[in-house]
Amino acid sequence: MPGKIDTITIVPNLEKSDVPSITLDLTRWLGERGVKVVMPEGNAVALGRSDLAGDDPTIQGSGAMVCLGGDGTILRAVRILKGAPVPVVGVNLGRVGFLSEIEHTDMYPAMERLIVGDFNVDERMMLKCIVKAGDIVQEYLALNEITSERGYMRRMLVMDVHINDILFSRYTADGLIFATPTGSTAYSFSAGGPVVSPVNELILFAPINPHSLFDRTMVLGAQDKVKVELAKRLNAIIGVDGYPVLETVIDSFTIEKAEAKAHLIKLKEKSFYTLFKEKLRVWDTWLR
Repeated sequence: MPGKIDTITIVPNLEKSDVPSITLDLTRWLGERGVKVVMPEGNAVALGRSDLAGDDPTIQGSGAMVCLGGDGTILRAVRILKGAPVPVVGVNLGRVGFLSEIEHTDMYPAMERLIVGDFNVDERMMLKCIVKAGDIVQEYLALNEITSERGYMRRMLVMDVHINDILFSRYTADGLIFATPTGSTAYSFSAGGPVVSPVNELILFAPINPHSLFDRTMVLGAQDKVKVELAKRLNAIIGVDGYPVLETVIDSFTIEKAEAKAHLIKLKEKSFYTLFKEKLRVWDTWLR
């Protein structure tokens, strides 16, 4: 069990109407208990608390990160950390909140446990993607998925997929999804992929709307390395956990298991399968 937490980074989704007041109340509450609060600069300025703005080293060195919003806020927090082993917990102010550990009504009792280090950490596999586009070389980390999708020209992409340096297939499709077990309940799930318990380490690979009769999701080993070469020079978008990070004419990109892991705080003893069943009832009204 981790020790006492003295610095917490708060990452709020300020697009939700009630989050600004919740953020300021939580900041005040933590300060009264001797916990230093920092935030990403944009959030701190938007709340009129520029004194709370933290730079990357400060945020990546904090004792914990609290996300106020939905799963998208947690994914944003993981992007901000860039692989730093800071434990992250989400307060669900969204709808499904599959990654969120805390409901809003339970926030302060959960914070009491958090600041004294009364929690466990669930380590989740992430993906590393290296994109080459002319002279540009960019590296990204993802907790849920990496996607390549057609760009502004809206033409289908032609992609040669190599697995462990062997050409597997040429796909003509709107794009490709590469997902982790954590991401198996996100975009990959919508594309017909399997649900995978996050205790596993593997890579899910699925085409998006392929011009082919073969549209199955493939399950690759965590040790497998994928290289995708774009056979036609078309504008494409690289997405990381639902966020577009690059749009240009891409030559190739690689996918493999990242060395870094995401560290998600666990306060409840609840199995993945129980959680999935509960969240499925939120997704599908016919189960209510």
